[in-house]
Amino acid sequence: MWDSDRGVELILRLRGYKIEENCSEGGTRKKVRLVWDDTKKMFVLVPIDPNLIIGPDGQPDKKCVSVNDRMPYTVLFENDSNATARARYIKITTPIEPKQDPTTLELGSVGFNNQSFDIPAGRPFYYQRLDARDSTGVYVDLTAGYNIVNNEIFWEFQAIDPLTLLPPEDPLAGFLFLKDIAQQAYGNGFVNFSIKPRSDAQTLDTIGAKAFIVFDGNEVIPTNIHTNMIDALPPTSQLNTLTATGTNPITLSWTGTDDLNGCGIDFYTIYVTNDQTNYSILFPKVYGNDTTFSLPSGTNYCFFILATDRVGNSETLRPGTTQCSSIGTPLPVTWLYFNGTTIDKNNLLNWATASEQNSKEYRVERSLNGVAYEQIGIVAAAGNTSSTSTYQFTDYRIDRLASNTMFYRLKQVDIDNHFRYSNIVRLNYNKGGTVPTIVYPNPTKGSITITVGDDKLIGTEAVLSDVNGRILQRIKITATSQFINMDRLVNGIYFIRLNNKEALKVVKQ
Repeated sequence: MWDSDRGVELILRLRGYKIEENCSEGGTRKKVRLVWDDTKKMFVLVPIDPNLIIGPDGQPDKKCVSVNDRMPYTVLFENDSNATARARYIKITTPIEPKQDPTTLELGSVGFNNQSFDIPAGRPFYYQRLDARDSTGVYVDLTAGYNIVNNEIFWEFQAIDPLTLLPPEDPLAGFLFLKDIAQQAYGNGFVNFSIKPRSDAQTLDTIGAKAFIVFDGNEVIPTNIHTNMIDALPPTSQLNTLTATGTNPITLSWTGTDDLNGCGIDFYTIYVTNDQTNYSILFPKVYGNDTTFSLPSGTNYCFFILATDRVGNSETLRPGTTQCSSIGTPLPVTWLYFNGTTIDKNNLLNWATASEQNSKEYRVERSLNGVAYEQIGIVAAAGNTSSTSTYQFTDYRIDRLASNTMFYRLKQVDIDNHFRYSNIVRLNYNKGGTVPTIVYPNPTKGSITITVGDDKLIGTEAVLSDVNGRILQRIKITATSQFINMDRLVNGIYFIRLNNKEALKVVKQ
């Protein structure tokens, strides 16, 4: 009886079958199409299974990704056109790499042939009986998730006979078709997932991913290994010093550097305020180290700049990095400055003009929330003068107010009762002498960062409310720079009240 291995090999080759396992550069391997099963004393049909895992491209050269990135991966598998059977069972596993955080796993969509199936967002585990009877004649049971024992992510696809509700006995009854030139989607399958790096990953750490695919109980075949390099830290930047007073156009210049071995700075974002609290984005992306522009005159502006690197690591505001300058105003009043300081339990307001024409008075207005202002005093103006005039007003016993934050503005009224407002000055009553809290970007399209000036606020609770005072969220302050997500809120005005009675107005648009 002739049944030698060479005889079987010859028959297979004459019939056009390939019996060798071949490895491509990307790790794709093709298996035997027809093999001898010694237990059954017969040839059995075996599908062919190229494999590939695709991950983030990352930045050029080092394939850099941010330590904060959610990294998407796709595992591809294929049943070759030369195979003689559909796949009935497929198992895919991908080990959790040392720099991956399994607690951040999210399963994505899966598919085979010309069908795809969505998995609800945020799921680390999933089971579903997929109805593929119309196209394949079988159900497909999908089980996927994180195997904590083996520390791996897994997917199992099992064909199910619609009549017996068991795995089919017919070797031709499967769900993954053979490749077909006329039907390009046939024979292909995929699974998607995403995962984040560990928070303690360092710059230059390598984060990798690979997968192992099994078709119908054959031996495990590995995919290629996809690797990226971690960029863990944001860059830093600093505005160069501005003059206390200036004129249009305004020129800002700055310096910046990325962390050692980082992927490099991509752009800078410039923020501006005229009340020293609510910073809005003036320029979202500037790629050089200086810019020139103009702003409405007659206002004291403060600026800061934040750098973002090529993988999206963004700098957070550091105390003491803002720069301020007063921009000259047109007639009838030429402002020199309007500022204030807290002395003991009183707020001392100071302002000066270079010239005045038909100026009647200055009405001092105060607000405890930055929205509603009330008049608290009147100071007579110089009238008509081309000389410098200085003024002063004291707001006494601020410790009795319902807020530790006060906003001041001047309503400059002419003899004909026309008026205009000065810039806004914000002062904080704080025995410790700490700097006030800053919020940016404000207005915002979705999220803000608040940088607290009082370290005693760390560990306390802030309250987010709407204009009607309805509490929407309680926020634990855990660091000097606190990120707050407002994506789910409708556009409008909101208030964040801190434990030290500071009130921050935020505009969502």
